[in-house]
Order: sequence, then C-alpha cells, then structure tokens
Amino acid sequence: MVLAAFFVSTEALAQEPVQTQEQEQSLPEKQQDVKAYKVYCEIVATQKFFSNKSTVELDFGQYAGFWTSDRQLVDEQGNTISFNSALDAANYMARRGWDLEEVFIVQDMTKGDSGTPRYHWVMSKLVTDDSQITEGLRTRGMNK
Repeated sequence: MVLAAFFVSTEALAQEPVQTQEQEQSLPEKQQDVKAYKVYCEIVATQKFFSNKSTVELDFGQYAGFWTSDRQLVDEQGNTISFNSALDAANYMARRGWDLEEVFIVQDMTKGDSGTPRYHWVMSKLVTDDSQITEGLRTRGMNK
C-alpha cells in the first residue's frame, strides 16, 4: 500500500520541460502549439597559418570524413568564411539564434611544437523541427 502511494506521488511530481515566455514568443505563431526542443552545435575554430584570422568548422552531429573539410562554414558561393576570432564566429551564430553553452580549448600536441589551440564553442538553439537546425548556415558538405 505504501509502495503504491510512492509511485503515484513521484509520477505526479514529474514535469514536462517548460518554455519560458520569451522562448515561446520567439517562435512563429503557427509553431507555438508544437513543443520546441534544444539542439546543439559545436564550433571548432582554428587560427589560419601565418594569419590572425580563424576558420570555423560546425558540428551538428552530421557525418564528415576524417580528411575532409565538409564541416567548414562557407558562404552561398561555397567560399570559406574567415572570422577575426572564435568570438566573432560565436557572434555570427548568435545572430542566427544560437546561444552559448560552454567553451573549452584543446591543444594539438601532434605537431611537435607547443601545440596549436583549437577553440570549441558549444552552442544550443530551440527548434520545433530538425530542418531549423541549419537555417541561415551552410557548410562545405551541404554544397555536395
């Protein structure tokens, strides 16, 4: 008897994820009745050789070959987009609805020097459909 009451009470306490009023208002009116869910993207920024600019790769969880540049961010013509810094790339993503979650740096020690830093920026966005994940973004792999 006590066990049954425990299950009932824990089920009553379980709650669905709640959208804030701001998040709900940012969705188009026809999508407000559809549950939004959070998706993630990782920006990996590497400084260009002999330059102060950075190239950016986007990881949405898509497949990309090991020796390929399929994840590089490109413009509509397929040209690589260069950024002043990883923060410049994060601002680019923020203008497209992405929010910063976490930042970490990985030193690539395989080149025998002090290591080339690779900046990883984990970002998130609320969507109601997977097609919204890459809205306003294009990678080299999307051009194939």
